[in-house]
Amino acid sequence: MQQYKKNRTLLLLLTVSLGVGGSGCTLQRMVKTAEKHQQVTVVPAPLVTNGERVNFELKAQVPEKLIRDKEVYKLDVYYEYGNEKRENIGTYSFEFGEFLYEDQKPTIIKELSFPYAPEKSSGRLMVQGRAIDKEDNNIAYTDPKQVTTGLNTTPLLLVRNNEFSYTADKYIEEADSTGKLIFYFEQNQSKLDDLSDGKLQVLEQYALDNVPSQKIKITGMRAPGEKNNNLAHKRAQTLENHYRQKMKALDYSGKKVEIATAVQENMLELLQQKLEATALPKAQKQEVLAILQGEQNEQEKLQALQQAEAFPYLQKYVYPSLQAAQVEFNYNRSRRPDYELYVMAQRIANEEVDADELTEEELQHAATLTPLLAEKRKLYEAAVKTTDKWPAYYNLGVVYKEMARKDYRPAAKKALLEKAIANLKFAGYRNPTAKVYYSLASAYHQLGKYEEALENYNYAVSLGGEEVLLQSIFADKAALEIETGRYNEAIESLKYAGDSYQTNMNLGLSYLLKENYEGAEEFYLNALEQKPDDALAYYSLAILGARTGDEEKLQQGLRRAVNADNSFMQKAINDMEFEAYRKKQSYKDALIR
Repeated sequence: MQQYKKNRTLLLLLTVSLGVGGSGCTLQRMVKTAEKHQQVTVVPAPLVTNGERVNFELKAQVPEKLIRDKEVYKLDVYYEYGNEKRENIGTYSFEFGEFLYEDQKPTIIKELSFPYAPEKSSGRLMVQGRAIDKEDNNIAYTDPKQVTTGLNTTPLLLVRNNEFSYTADKYIEEADSTGKLIFYFEQNQSKLDDLSDGKLQVLEQYALDNVPSQKIKITGMRAPGEKNNNLAHKRAQTLENHYRQKMKALDYSGKKVEIATAVQENMLELLQQKLEATALPKAQKQEVLAILQGEQNEQEKLQALQQAEAFPYLQKYVYPSLQAAQVEFNYNRSRRPDYELYVMAQRIANEEVDADELTEEELQHAATLTPLLAEKRKLYEAAVKTTDKWPAYYNLGVVYKEMARKDYRPAAKKALLEKAIANLKFAGYRNPTAKVYYSLASAYHQLGKYEEALENYNYAVSLGGEEVLLQSIFADKAALEIETGRYNEAIESLKYAGDSYQTNMNLGLSYLLKENYEGAEEFYLNALEQKPDDALAYYSLAILGARTGDEEKLQQGLRRAVNADNSFMQKAINDMEFEAYRKKQSYKDALIR
């Protein structure tokens, strides 16, 4: 009996041992099969930056025999760079429901991405397979396999401006100031929507102002295509009724208030005024102007505009700005000497005296008297608390932007830009102009929030403004579109960006990325006429030479770029565009200064 128990124990141990061995052998066979027969392709190769992301498509195919009931095969995708740094990107799991068959092979295709950083330029995209036993979770690994090497960073060779500065200080020249709010309405509507909440809060601050008197003018407007002829009046009436209700609830100072409402009766006249504040080419402006000044009636003119070349621009950027009502406030203010304002402003900033000792304009002017950003921030914050007016918010936003520009810590820079955005938003509610919303778009752009930036660039254009400002907006809007891979949209935006260095450089890059090399070269040469010896322009021409097999162009462009800016030498050494030329003498000679 004892001998039987002993033999039985040995039999059980042998069975377990054979089971474990069987599982391990199966997993090892799976990984060997995968290493021999799996196929992994990636597009594009090498990888290409796209703004702040690296986007690519990875296709993986494995043999049918890897699809099993008790085991599963998985493929990990990751990126290696720097000093053994690894960034996990995704995992493909070859189980039923997770793959499709292509050429009778289990296939998975996914769009993948990971965030771009300069230190990732010299990395490797890797895959590694795992065979996993579903019951005991034993794992066997394939050897890591390199799919592609490095990053092509050519799409980042764009030119951005995104520069915005403080409001002009007109305190000395203008003792009086005028407040203005513009409310926008849905098409054919006169009711205020949820998007107006921020501006309504500003309107309520006017109702709370402790001033002897207020003169308010409300002007209603309507856009072409809106059906109700009385719509402009209804919009003005909506705002008047809202303000009077708030006055009853919020005003305890007994100030004298006069409200006058008006209607912009001549819609086409207003449209003509808006036309001058667009980025339309001169010929298109003249075509629209000829229609507006013609002998036809209003309806006939509107129909004629629909056939004009400028109509898509009008419909997208101009018409929505006419679905509005404007509220204007007037106040009279007095002026104090600079030394008195500066001392008093510092006392307010340090909370030694009440903030209402100075008006907004006085605080704003005092902030211009110091070069220190920390002091400016305190003074503009005091101006915000005191008056809640748009210049205070706007200038505080500029201060935070300047602080972010000088801070090299990523987290701190991000936090400062977010504060800039918050204040620029409030400025936009109170003073919706192209300048303010261009500044907001630029802050979003610098923060890497591209969709928010694009939305505000478009809104800034729709508000209209001076031609130079609108050209700057379209130029930076195009830069964003290049960064996000929207090359056709960028080329369209650059039509309205003027003939500047930035415009020509970004047109050159757009054409380069669309593989129109002849067109790209023309724009880069134009940029060099405007900015001779520009390193980036010459470097871009060197890339053109590399792509077209023109070694002379590569050598001349690279040599001129390196001579103008030595940092382009290291860039060229790491740039995937020149990979095929590393051993060629033309490339080596170009890097000799």
